[in-house]
Amino acid sequence: MRLHTIIGAAAIASAAAVSVEAQGFFEGKNVTYIIATNPGGGYDAYGRLIGQYLEEELGARRVIFKNLPGAGHIIGANTLFASDPDGLTIGTFNTGLIYAQILGREGIQFDLSEFEWIGKASSDPRVMVLAETSDYASFEDLRNASEPVRFASTGVGSASFTETNMLADALDLNIELIPGYQGNDAEMAMLRSEIVGQVGSLSSLAPFIDAGNATIAMGIGGDVTPKALEFAETDKARSIVSLIEALSSLGRLTAAPPGVPDEVVEELRDAYMSVMENPEFLSEAERLGLPIEAARGDEVQGLVEAAMRQSPETIEIIAAALNVEVPTVTVASDILALADRNKEITFMGEAGETMGEVSGSRTLVTVNGAEAERGDLAVGMNCEFTYDPAGSPPEFTAVACTGEVMAAAAEVMMFKTGIMGLADGGKEVTFMTDAGEKMGEISGSRTALTIDGAEAERGALTVGMTCDFSYEDGEEIEFKVVACSTN
Repeated sequence: MRLHTIIGAAAIASAAAVSVEAQGFFEGKNVTYIIATNPGGGYDAYGRLIGQYLEEELGARRVIFKNLPGAGHIIGANTLFASDPDGLTIGTFNTGLIYAQILGREGIQFDLSEFEWIGKASSDPRVMVLAETSDYASFEDLRNASEPVRFASTGVGSASFTETNMLADALDLNIELIPGYQGNDAEMAMLRSEIVGQVGSLSSLAPFIDAGNATIAMGIGGDVTPKALEFAETDKARSIVSLIEALSSLGRLTAAPPGVPDEVVEELRDAYMSVMENPEFLSEAERLGLPIEAARGDEVQGLVEAAMRQSPETIEIIAAALNVEVPTVTVASDILALADRNKEITFMGEAGETMGEVSGSRTLVTVNGAEAERGDLAVGMNCEFTYDPAGSPPEFTAVACTGEVMAAAAEVMMFKTGIMGLADGGKEVTFMTDAGEKMGEISGSRTALTIDGAEAERGALTVGMTCDFSYEDGEEIEFKVVACSTN
């Protein structure tokens, strides 16, 4: 199966002329584009491609991407909603937030009906996929499973978490859902046979499917076969599948916070639709396997409001399907043993001596309060382990240790100062120390880089930013931590 980029004639025709008042508002200004997930994966790919072309259409000095993952896209959406309504901050997040708001999920500090919608880039059919290396090759195999089948999802409350739970409930599937995967972590877990399947957007999973790594068990929306409605044997199942299909038309949304002046919103919408018509953009989207079926923000507003108007019966079905808790416990223990390059830790749990696993992507490891690698752990360290005790074996969500790291460490230097110069795409940073001006390097894999508390890329740094620099003293400096602020 190969995807082809399309764009509806109605979407093209909807682009209007830029208002005279707002023309040039963005000239020479920086625009922040919030992406409510980690780098990698479909939302990040769409956001960065759209932002790249928006920069030119708006005449902006630069579009700066800010990844704010967490809580099923709620953190990113909350941040966007609370941003200054000056038009200089926009963002993208998933449609699972519609479910979250309908159910009044804790932690929501936004109202989807109040966002200034800029546009949508796609309709995004959903697919349930199964790893080619698993024992399951079809929906019937899944339905007949005698043991729980491990599925991955992004955060609790995200579209993949919500829709997987609803489908498992409606179609009577024996699924054990493991939330917390970001970007393409779930695909990697399927390749490692840690996970059997997942439910996600077709555009995100198409390269994985095309590479022969997964097979489609069923699809919702679009022309994907077999269709989920074929397996929906009850009114409840048909209602759930129909709701997910309706929401699949709202793919890859872009919004601004409430209160942005109307003329600025119109300029953003005009620029967005101009991007959607740009032949170079469409060609690049097709090359990346990102289907385009665009709509202007005012049309998106109506679609979002319609999606929010669900009957009490439908809301009850959603609530019942999502009555799922992910319990965790935190215990303090010394590390008793380490194995498999520190992936496996033996410690004293609530039920006695226990072995748990450290994920390279999902477990937060800290040593003496600083983010660390699992290779920094050592037998005898005292740690707090947070995990789901029902896991077999449990996978830690956090391991917070104190003690001496095994490797001999050089003196760690820390300075708070402004960035004096940047080179090589932000890799080389000039800054001031007590000993004078120095140059250090930011590693793309080893340096923890944040801007305003959010994980960032070195290309987002600018001269003049105030940062906390942490590094080991030596002739050549590679930063361990660069924590910057735009304030």
